[in-house]
Amino acid sequence: MKLPYQNVFISIWHLLRETFLEFLDNNSFDRGAALAYYTVFALPPILIIMINSVGALFGKDAVSGEIYFEVKELIGSQGAYEVQKIVENISKSGEITFTTIVGVIALLLAATGLFISMQDALNVIWGVKPKPRNQYFKLLLDRVMSFAMILSFTFILLVSLVAQAVLSKVGNYLMQLLDQTAVILLQMFNETFSLAVVAFIFAMIFKFLPDVKIQWRDVWVGAIVTSILFALGRFVIGFYLGNSNYANVYGAAGTVVIILVWVFYSSQILFFGAVFTLVFSRKYGSNIYPSPYAVRVIRQEVEAGKTAVNVEPGKFETPE
Repeated sequence: MKLPYQNVFISIWHLLRETFLEFLDNNSFDRGAALAYYTVFALPPILIIMINSVGALFGKDAVSGEIYFEVKELIGSQGAYEVQKIVENISKSGEITFTTIVGVIALLLAATGLFISMQDALNVIWGVKPKPRNQYFKLLLDRVMSFAMILSFTFILLVSLVAQAVLSKVGNYLMQLLDQTAVILLQMFNETFSLAVVAFIFAMIFKFLPDVKIQWRDVWVGAIVTSILFALGRFVIGFYLGNSNYANVYGAAGTVVIILVWVFYSSQILFFGAVFTLVFSRKYGSNIYPSPYAVRVIRQEVEAGKTAVNVEPGKFETPE
């Protein structure tokens, strides 16, 4: 006789096993490498947008300091220092970039390219692709959606700055009045808040970036699981990069290599979370449908020698 909790563990095991097998079948490592490559070129313009937007309220130095702190937690002190130098150079040249129309267009194209690459990867994982007849309209829509994602992340950075400022003030006040237990509880609340912010970011990515219609219930389950995996992986990847020797081995290109490695491994967590969301919705949630501008893609394997490889899609020609 199986106890109730045994059924739960068996269901979780089958869910994770199916997720892992589909993850391996989706060529996620190749897509992670492509996403890391796009990040190198998209990072400076994204930082320009964030620094000039949020910096107008809090000051560019405060925003740069927050970015340095977050990056240090992710890739270590050496990588964070190099990224801070990039931020300082951007702060000096960002105002010139914004004065020209051509500069703004180039800035937006570079910044949104990262999200377009991420969207393509999620579309492949969830088995959809844009309709060919809506190609130009869809291209424009994707750029607008990608820029909206950047603005959303900028707003999240703004909220994070405000929340951390408030928590810092409250923490200093509590340290004077209460014992160490209250301070520990406040730190736990801070970590929980950070985890909730990351889960919200993943929820936005899963809900709005790919060309699918998916229920919020399935989105939140996948986003929460992905955020937990990301929190665990962040410490592992951060510890690995913080103790790595990339800066000495690759010299001036060490920072680029560190960013590439971090984005590559982080993208695997994102793709695994996307596959988990797909499998969970298939087993326990609602169906995921293509958006009005997309169609479903079905992969079909044909035994060798049964059909030519150069026939038109949807047609099969057997050898004589």
